[in-house]
Amino acid sequence: MMKKIVKYLFLALMPFMLVVCSDYLDVANAGQSDDNFVMSSPDEAFKTLSWAYANYRQGAAHGGNYNWQDPLGSDAEYMSEYPTANNVIARLQPSATTINSASGLYNTLNIVLARAARIADLIELKAEYQADIAGNGPTAWTQLYGEARTLWALCAWELVRHFGDVPFGYENKIVNEYHLSSRFEIMDQIIEELKAVEGKMYVLGEGGITVERISRTYANALIGEIALHAGGWQTIRSDVANLYGDVKFEYKGTDDGTCVYARRIDFQEYIKTAEQYLNIAVNTQNGTAKLITTDDRTTNNPFQKHWQEINSRRESPESLFEIATIPGVGNIEVPYSQGRPGSNNANVRLLNTFAAIRIIPTFFYNAYEPGDKRRDVSMVVTGSNAATGQEDLVPLGVGTRIGGGGPSINKWDQNRGDVPDYPNATFRASGMNYTVMRMADAMLMLAEAKAILGTDNSGAIALVNQIRQRAFGNTSKNIAGLSGEALLDAIYSERRLELLGEGDIRWDMIRSGKFNERAIAVRQEMAAMSAGLEADGYYTFPSGRTISNYIWTKYVQIGGNPKAVVTQEAPNETDPALYPGWRGIYNWGAPAHTATAKNLAIKGLYHYINPNGAEAAALEADGYKRVNWGINIWNNANAKAMFNAAILDGVVGRETQAPRYFHPMPLTVIDQSKGNVTNGYGLPNN
Repeated sequence: MMKKIVKYLFLALMPFMLVVCSDYLDVANAGQSDDNFVMSSPDEAFKTLSWAYANYRQGAAHGGNYNWQDPLGSDAEYMSEYPTANNVIARLQPSATTINSASGLYNTLNIVLARAARIADLIELKAEYQADIAGNGPTAWTQLYGEARTLWALCAWELVRHFGDVPFGYENKIVNEYHLSSRFEIMDQIIEELKAVEGKMYVLGEGGITVERISRTYANALIGEIALHAGGWQTIRSDVANLYGDVKFEYKGTDDGTCVYARRIDFQEYIKTAEQYLNIAVNTQNGTAKLITTDDRTTNNPFQKHWQEINSRRESPESLFEIATIPGVGNIEVPYSQGRPGSNNANVRLLNTFAAIRIIPTFFYNAYEPGDKRRDVSMVVTGSNAATGQEDLVPLGVGTRIGGGGPSINKWDQNRGDVPDYPNATFRASGMNYTVMRMADAMLMLAEAKAILGTDNSGAIALVNQIRQRAFGNTSKNIAGLSGEALLDAIYSERRLELLGEGDIRWDMIRSGKFNERAIAVRQEMAAMSAGLEADGYYTFPSGRTISNYIWTKYVQIGGNPKAVVTQEAPNETDPALYPGWRGIYNWGAPAHTATAKNLAIKGLYHYINPNGAEAAALEADGYKRVNWGINIWNNANAKAMFNAAILDGVVGRETQAPRYFHPMPLTVIDQSKGNVTNGYGLPNN
């Protein structure tokens, strides 16, 4: 068999993958492994499945360090590194990427998919499984079978979502030729496979199933998520004849000859499936998963409680599924590439946080209503200086870590955990789990499905209001009386506020059919803000908050404490060291950290201070320093170029054409396909 000339979809990894007999399932002692051994008991079978989990974690969970660039390209998030190739897909610039830019991700998904499928096939042959599947409830064998099939489905879904139409269905086979498969056929197959197995899986919390393993709860939510996307707007290829068979579409905008923005005309059938299974995940088979609505800490911020658990390297009760990690082991990208900014200094290596996800200034100033407890938990303007042990302002403009980029994501922070200085933790192996899906996300997707169908607007509103009541601590900001597009817009707005930095907003924009409108709007908002700053020295948003050319900062001791302090909920807006909240810095205690004042007080962040006025003079007399802030947006040529490029510049000149957001399939897949497979959407083919 090995002497045959065979072609695999992941030829770059052929030496590893060219095994389709019993030794395919290598475990720790591969020489003693065969199908019977690795399937001899549920425990042995799970050891083999654990390899697939681990490979997914190592090769795909990070999404190429930046969560597939999903949180780097929306109307709320961007990347401040400039110039860079790390965000060209986020910016909608497919021709600027290289053909193998996502090859590691593509290959990993195919490898894990094949392994999971093989494990499921072997389980299905067992007499014990056949007896159990005929029973009334889940068992260890039916759970493992469903777990393997759902991991297969997750990898297949990631392939479709990030690469579009791909060769599919060739795993564990020797093939001499392969073709593109329609994403709609693939999604249909995934959904049907999941429907077939979810009923014989344990819900979260049963049978020893924790959030670090796939449960029925997550399988149901995954069906809903895939169905919601299958019935949503998306960019499809128009350069491959008969790719989508008899699927009929409605279109938005114009076809550029390679792709077009479309939605299948029978979309409601998929939205009904999404509503059905998301409802199951949220309300009937949720197991131990729940929306966290209480907090017994004095700070009383239930929204932050999920992130406190993650930062403390614990499982969260709000999670439906987490990818498990171990401190000091492997490549873990939270918080390194996706968290609160730090700096690269030998004094505290753990604080080397690159921090790719930055918040668009207009969103930072205008998105959250007063009293929304999610704002400061989600966004921050300071970071960790490993050299001095101090909390530093992150200036607006070009830069990474604390060197630039301004407002940043705050949900992952090395300072925030209950025990920040954790044994074995390193800056790129923090031990913080990846949250694949949490209950708030599932609830808002369920609300979206209800709103699209229009048959249960009150149910959709009730779901949104559960999220808002947690955010505000009461019912004062509940929505009411909405339907149609107004209700959908409210749901998408809520998802922006709730899921900032988690990689979902971009997909909401795509799925809603309003990607270009929202992209154009945020670019116009940035232009208006920049013009106001240049003309007046400040710009006031509809929220009432003001961005100014300058702000004033000062290192301080909090409560007279010479040690650094990690702050929590700001009790009011009058203390510049505590407001905004949820920042500060842990007292890392390095010998070089000799400064007695380590926390940062900030004045003028949200209101205008005349730099030539009495208030500014008084602040400077009190030891505050005036620092550039909004002026960097319009008065720095490099920063102007960065903002113009980083905030979805791929929409410019394509305002009526489809957004191009897919990654390229690798060169080996194209070259070995005998001309049957090409990259579309303006992506490279060589």
